[in-house]
Formats: sequence, structure tokens, C-alpha cells
Amino acid sequence: MVFNEVEINNFRGIKHLLLPDLRQINLLVGKNNCGKSTVLDAIFLLSGFSNPVLNMRINQFRDYSSFTEEDIALNFYKMQTSNHIYIRGNINGKTIRELKISPVVSQSKIVLSKDDISGVALSNKETNIGSGLTMNFSYISSNGDKLDDSATITLRTSKRGKNEVEIKLPKEYEETLSTAYISSKYAFNIAVEQLTRIIEEKQDKVIVEILQHIEPRIKSITVLKSQINVDIGLDRLIPINMLGDGIRKLLAIVTALYACKDGAVFIDEIDNGLHFSSLSSLWKAIIKTAELLNVQVFATTHNIESLQSLNNVLFEDEYADSQNDIMCYSLRHMPTDELNAYKYPYEKFQYVINQEIEIR
Repeated sequence: MVFNEVEINNFRGIKHLLLPDLRQINLLVGKNNCGKSTVLDAIFLLSGFSNPVLNMRINQFRDYSSFTEEDIALNFYKMQTSNHIYIRGNINGKTIRELKISPVVSQSKIVLSKDDISGVALSNKETNIGSGLTMNFSYISSNGDKLDDSATITLRTSKRGKNEVEIKLPKEYEETLSTAYISSKYAFNIAVEQLTRIIEEKQDKVIVEILQHIEPRIKSITVLKSQINVDIGLDRLIPINMLGDGIRKLLAIVTALYACKDGAVFIDEIDNGLHFSSLSSLWKAIIKTAELLNVQVFATTHNIESLQSLNNVLFEDEYADSQNDIMCYSLRHMPTDELNAYKYPYEKFQYVINQEIEIR
């Protein structure tokens, strides 16, 4: 397990949130727009706290690729860059990982206006010289190891008048934590790359066994010409795309888990594209694979059937030992504009289901 506690401050709509007692598998539930996906994004940023590019990538998960001066404020609470973002994580009770995000302060230059001094928009200052984000990251371990460094992403205007993004990475730090993010509109080409490595390591039989829970006809899986193909007993291999979104979603999740051994995987809308009859197979695959590879999972849903399926799976004798490895958090906005996380371990799942607590 990676994180056993996470604190988020001034990130998008979250003024403050504390997620305590994190487990190997953590399910975030709540009403639409309560902040579930934002929590995933924040922890993902913390997992790659030395990589400033993630500030753009997390917005791309929402099909928003713009990164201009006007977009700098998007991830700050109330879109005020004076509300500096602060995200902290406790790793296995041994290491504190911190990320502070603040705006790059531009130094404006005073110049004289030469053209049309009678113009209405006359100004004696040169503006928009450059702005961006600074990521100050640090950690301190129980054995005394320390790190304090920074990275920046800066917007500048080239001599030709084009907007450019300048990235400054830390010189010494190299991230060792492996994580992956599967958005509700996941990029399937990532699964292709990961599956290729799995096949090279001769682990494809394990993947096939997991996929057979949803599609029993699958006998083998391979990658040909950057396309995933499966053998379902016909005269030729067929593209896995022909088997529907559910099987592709499961493949994307499982391959991500395999690629992030001893790391973490973030899954937004985990049940998206899956029929309710396939949810138990999904949870069984996640529980077994996460345990086998020591991967921590963070997932969101507003589908009560997901929690019902997880509850039923954990009731089975084969998965009973995993009951203490799973936690459900119900996220609720408070009048103070803080976001509270109410913990529900397995023994309270049925109560949450019966009451439909802040899920739909």
C-alpha cells in the first residue's frame, strides 16, 4: 500500500479534505459534482509531485486541453491563485510527501508607449510577460532522509508571437513510484502498450484468465499492428473492440494494475461501460490483482450496484480475507465549504446500501 492518509487543501472546489485510514482498495462515492474525481486528480498529482506536466494532463481527462494564462487559475480554490494548493500524503506511516502549487510571479517591465498616445487603451506597462505554476515538493522519511525541490511550468510568448510552454524539471530527483490514471474516457492505446510488455514477460495467461470471467470464449490474447486481438474459437483472431466496452474497460484496469506494481492506480467511474452482471467479476479481478502486486486502488462511482457487487464478493469465503483491505468513503460538502469524508468499512457496507447514503 502507498498512502494511508491524504490531506487536500485549496484544490478546485475543495477547500479542505482529510482522507484517513486509507486501505488497499478505496471506493469514493457521493452525489454528482461532490468532488470525487477532483480527489483522484489531487492524489494523482501528489504521486507525481515532481512532474509539472500533470497539471495539464489532469484537465485533459475532462477533454480540456487548453493551457493559457486564463487557465492557470482553474485548479485553485475559487479560481484564486492566492489560495495556494497544498496536498500531503502519509506513506505507510514512514514518509510524509508534500506538494505545494503556487503561481509563477511575473515581473512587469515599465515601458513607454510610442504608438497612438491618444488611444483609449493607453498603458505604460508591458503585460503578459510570462506566467505559470511552481510546484514545490518535499518528503521526509522516518530514517531522516529529506528532499526539498521544485519544478515549474511557465507560459511565454515567442519572438514570433506564439504561446510556448516552458518546463523546468528538478535536476536530481527521479520518481520511483509507479501510478496510472484511468479516466471515464480512458485512452485504450495505453492498454495496448502495457499489454505488449505483459506478453513479453509471459504473463498474458493471467490476463486471459481474468477476462474469461466476463467473456468465457476468450482463449488467448495478442497484439498485432498496435491492435489487441483475441481468439474466441473462430477461424481467425478478432479485434477486442468487437467484444464491447466492458471487456476493454476491464483489460485497461488489469493491465494498469500490472504496470504499477507496488504503486497506485486511479480509476474514475469504475463501472462506466460495464453491465451490472459483470461488476462482481471486475471486483474479483481488482482484489486479486491488487493483492498479488501490492497495488493501491482509488476508484469513484455513483452507482449503488457497484457497492452492492463489492459487498457480495467480500461475503464469499474466497474473498473474506480481503474485507479489512477495503474502505468506502462518502464525500459530502459542508456549509463551511469543506469536504468531509465519512468512512464505511466492509461491516457497514450493507447500511450504506440500505440507506443509499450520498451515492446517487
